[in-house]
Amino acid sequence: MSLPRKGQCGRILPLPHCISCRAPSQFQESVREEFYMLRRPSTLFACMFVLAGIAMSQANGKLQIHHIDVGQGDGAVLISPGGQVVVFDAGEDMKKRDCTRPVSYLDQLGIKHIDYLFVSHYHFDHIGCIPAVLGQFTLLNDAFDRGNSYPGATYTSYVTAVGAHRRTAAIGDTVTLDKASANPVLITVVAVDGKSAHGTVQTSNENDLSLAAVVSFGSFREEIGGDLSGDNTQMYQDVETPVAPDVGKINVYKVHHHCSSHSTNETWLADTQPAVGIISTGDGNDYGHPTADCLERLHTHNIKAYWTETGNGGTPEPGLDVVGGNIIVEVAPNAPSYTVTYGGSHVDTYSIAGAIAGPPGTGPVATTPKYAWSKKSSYYHLATCRFVQNIATENLEKGDSPPPGKTLHKNCPQ
Repeated sequence: MSLPRKGQCGRILPLPHCISCRAPSQFQESVREEFYMLRRPSTLFACMFVLAGIAMSQANGKLQIHHIDVGQGDGAVLISPGGQVVVFDAGEDMKKRDCTRPVSYLDQLGIKHIDYLFVSHYHFDHIGCIPAVLGQFTLLNDAFDRGNSYPGATYTSYVTAVGAHRRTAAIGDTVTLDKASANPVLITVVAVDGKSAHGTVQTSNENDLSLAAVVSFGSFREEIGGDLSGDNTQMYQDVETPVAPDVGKINVYKVHHHCSSHSTNETWLADTQPAVGIISTGDGNDYGHPTADCLERLHTHNIKAYWTETGNGGTPEPGLDVVGGNIIVEVAPNAPSYTVTYGGSHVDTYSIAGAIAGPPGTGPVATTPKYAWSKKSSYYHLATCRFVQNIATENLEKGDSPPPGKTLHKNCPQ
């Protein structure tokens, strides 16, 4: 904590006034200012208590990852068990061009500052609201991005907003939250500028260049990778495939590129094996997100997808897709499970080992099937096998045990 400037009131004030004389956006900084200038021990301890309350107001002892419904854009905020705050992108809705959603969401959480910022890439649906966010919530430490530059006023405003906090990310960069805790949170960069531990994909597409990071908390892991591509076309290059083995198995996948046709390829899903996918999409968007083929790949791999909005592409499939507004992932220290909250109050519980535990009182425990087969075939497959997608819906059957009388397909587990 650096030595603050002189208080806005210009004098030493007793505790009741050191709070009330400030505008809300100046509240946290003002308390720090008065803390260093107060003379009387009793008032000093009182303001220390107030300051501690500010730092912890948004913490609940769990890792929280809030995937904010920003419309057709992207934004998430992580709150560590100890109260440190990390923002991943803060996008501007591509239709409404409005930043009230991410700003008001952070405000209602009780957040007063941001410890770190991770920026995936420079499209305005990912960085357009960063100036507004940092205008209300002070950034204390580094803002990690892919470096280099990008044309346009949105990028220029972003660079101005982060100022001297800006840092070019590199593969393997790791931020540790709650360092003094027995259960720290790690955020590790696994892809940036087309680079990964497995080499560099030559591309100039801004989506391909996205920074991707893995959040680790005990045995729990979530990957957040902006608009990372998994397709080779004239426009896109496949970055997902070389990055996938670096990521490894995860529990939650923040679905790349709003579940576009050019993201979430088969290799990525087979290597990472998430149980939950989070799709940030906006109603009436012009891109057809989330696309039917991306959703089909998620469904084939038995991934339950939580959408922020219905979007303007594929249709939600009951039991596999949930449209839930703000999507909140939470996990307690050393817990065997984590929760996904949607629609304000609906809670699903998942085992970190991979099975859906289900919220209390909802009936039998549901599990992720291990095998899949056609009832008309003499072969069966691992559920993640690419051949499963060829099975017609009316013939598809699944189970946790191999079906009697059938033989494992010789090309599994491809």
